[in-house]
Amino acid sequence: MEKIKRREFLNNICPNVALALLGVSLLEACSKEDDPIDQVDGENGYTVNGNSIEIDLSHPFFNILNTQGWMNFTAQKTLLLKIGSTYSAYSNLCPHQGTRDAWSYNSSENIFVCGRHNNSYPTDCISEGTNGGPLQCFNVNKTGNILTVIKS
Repeated sequence: MEKIKRREFLNNICPNVALALLGVSLLEACSKEDDPIDQVDGENGYTVNGNSIEIDLSHPFFNILNTQGWMNFTAQKTLLLKIGSTYSAYSNLCPHQGTRDAWSYNSSENIFVCGRHNNSYPTDCISEGTNGGPLQCFNVNKTGNILTVIKS
């Protein structure tokens, strides 16, 4: 068995142990949040491939979309809307101040409302909201139970 010098051992092992104790792998430490790495999240019923999200609408994670008619899909920074059999997708970045997690939907007026400052935004992708521009819209395509959202 080959002997390893103490200093060589510490130089090679300590950085990895320190990162592991912090709960960060070396790859995670070097990646950016928006890296276009393909992601498969079978547990939650969606797959990401570059700027495309394939959503399995029959998966229990998306039941709220079918029962409530909308959901804030925070994992993919997207608002999803279902009216009848038509699906729409929008960025969940509030045009006013960038909030992503404070949304509600007013079905009688067909607007999303940001709870941070109570600003409302129409779903037509053209009309400006009460404070800021229009919501950014994404293209969607539905085939069977798969909803594909293309972020641009």
